[in-house]
Amino acid sequence: MKILLIRPKETDSMVQREAYPAGALLLLGTMLQNKGHEVKITHMAAGKLELPELKNILVSFKPEIVGITMNTFQTRSAREVSDLVKETSKTALVVTGGPHPSALKTEIFGHFPNIDVVVVGEGEHTFMEIAEGKDLKDIKGICYAGRENPARGFSADLDHIPLPNLDLVDINDFSGSDPVGGYPSMFIMASRGCPYQCCFCNKSIWGSKVRFRKPELIVQEIEWLHNKYGIREIFFQDDTFNLNREWAEKIFNLIIEKKLNKNIVYKTPFRANEKLVDEKLLRLAKAAGFWLIFYGVENGNQKMLDSMGKGLTIEEIKRAFKLTHEAGIETIGSFIIGMPGETEETVNDSIKLWEEITPYVTGCVTAIPFPNTEFDKIVTKAGHKLISDYSQFSVNKIIVRTEALDEHKIRSLHTKFRKMILRRFFLDVLKLRYLRLMLVALKSPRYGYEVLYKVRAYFKRLRPSD
Repeated sequence: MKILLIRPKETDSMVQREAYPAGALLLLGTMLQNKGHEVKITHMAAGKLELPELKNILVSFKPEIVGITMNTFQTRSAREVSDLVKETSKTALVVTGGPHPSALKTEIFGHFPNIDVVVVGEGEHTFMEIAEGKDLKDIKGICYAGRENPARGFSADLDHIPLPNLDLVDINDFSGSDPVGGYPSMFIMASRGCPYQCCFCNKSIWGSKVRFRKPELIVQEIEWLHNKYGIREIFFQDDTFNLNREWAEKIFNLIIEKKLNKNIVYKTPFRANEKLVDEKLLRLAKAAGFWLIFYGVENGNQKMLDSMGKGLTIEEIKRAFKLTHEAGIETIGSFIIGMPGETEETVNDSIKLWEEITPYVTGCVTAIPFPNTEFDKIVTKAGHKLISDYSQFSVNKIIVRTEALDEHKIRSLHTKFRKMILRRFFLDVLKLRYLRLMLVALKSPRYGYEVLYKVRAYFKRLRPSD
């Protein structure tokens, strides 16, 4: 069959660019092509495509199935795309999947009249059955015609995941996730699922049970990406890479054994819990070429962390950052402003913690109540949800308020924190702390352009609150 897979744009994104190809589309495209289907993958932001250009692709390619991946920030663009598909071809089957439709299931059809099928949860086996022409009523894990079929269980064995066919995309269209330690950059998902219960997290795709790919297959994929496509940085896009210590150590040791730490660098998320991170593990990660570790900090107030369900203490956060820096590994720390119970004092606690742990890069966002999360239920019940139309959701908008903070105060505190982050960034540039990134930018002018573009967009976001 002729199958077109589309990643829509995000609504009012700070930077209309994409770090990596859509993982779901690349996996589907590779599996479908391996089965003999004719596949085309389109990233609207990376390809700088507007609807007229997309219509030209639809008219010339004439797909029988159009798959649209969708997160909550992409709902406006996804609706426009699905409408355009049906306008262009009444017979094309429009299928959507991703975290947003997986959370809402049949509710999607009320907002997307031109979507035929919703794939719920892990979608590769489900989509393959659709492409094979199996009767929809017999396919587990989908919604169609306003009804929901029985659920499809999570894949216990992830060894079916093939080596990704990057020929389906142009890797040079993607900037890599900030910061980049080697270019071009690509991701690998080595495990699926997360056992932790953060109330703001949407787990409608991978669920709570963690499943791990074989370390040997993961390292084989690293070799494939480097040798065939010249990839020089790998981002492990797992929820918690250090959850299974024996598994993580096996990957580190295989990377070292195969000398894949010579021309490739790595970054990954870790949990900061004391039982999961220590000096020995960090030294091994450093030896394997891991230069950056992401920690989800979220807040500098213990009561706030407890109310979020983080299962983490302030002291554990401080310890993790200290040990990571002592091992010679840089860090990313993420913070959220506006979760239930947030006050000006708790935001100041976050700023104080940030000043103490000194992450290499800091992410600071306002709280977003993604559909069917515990956070969404809390703010909806409390009447603190300021926007309910998902097509209006964006990283630029304040979606919720708290008991103590209205929309304007949350924006003001967010701007205050981000200005402090930006000020430290420029001081660090002067101190040459970002020398690695400068060298990457010099070697890869495209990445250098992306950095300048994002700094400019960062300034633009701060302006409205001045």
